[in-house]
Amino acid sequence: MRFSTRRMVLIGVMAAICFVGTYLHVPLAVGGSTTMIHLGTTAIFIAAVLIGPDAGLSAGIGCALYDALDPTFAAWIIPTLIVKGLTGYVAGKISFMNNKNGENSIQNIIGFIAGGIVSLIGYFIFNWLVFVGLASATIKLLASIGTTALGLAIAIPLSIAIKKATTHIIGAIN
Repeated sequence: MRFSTRRMVLIGVMAAICFVGTYLHVPLAVGGSTTMIHLGTTAIFIAAVLIGPDAGLSAGIGCALYDALDPTFAAWIIPTLIVKGLTGYVAGKISFMNNKNGENSIQNIIGFIAGGIVSLIGYFIFNWLVFVGLASATIKLLASIGTTALGLAIAIPLSIAIKKATTHIIGAIN
């Protein structure tokens, strides 16, 4: 797979936005450890309508970089790279299906929901099997649901406006 300079720059810019979105968070002590509600998922959904499946790279890199720079979440670098990477990929793949390129609001919402489900399941599995066990993973799922719901509530209207404003600027990245 070849990456043009333009495509790499867009992936990098969106990774930076995913990092900042994750940085904007509220930490919560839940289930015997710390979790957070953040705007990283919002940024992932917006990246999905702008750059399609490449949002997986942006999401994984940007969100994992936040974890790498915060000692509280350093153990989550690899799980976040995987889970948020898949979240962005799924949301972007669906948003760009059938040559819609993120321009169909219904298809985007379906992509956001599917990506959100990937995130919820992924973090639940990592919490359960690696970090805190079933009971605490179930409790921490509530914070994940909050982050996903916040992401949906903000990204749905914002992505429509951003997509309209940037269509001519971004154009095709392939």
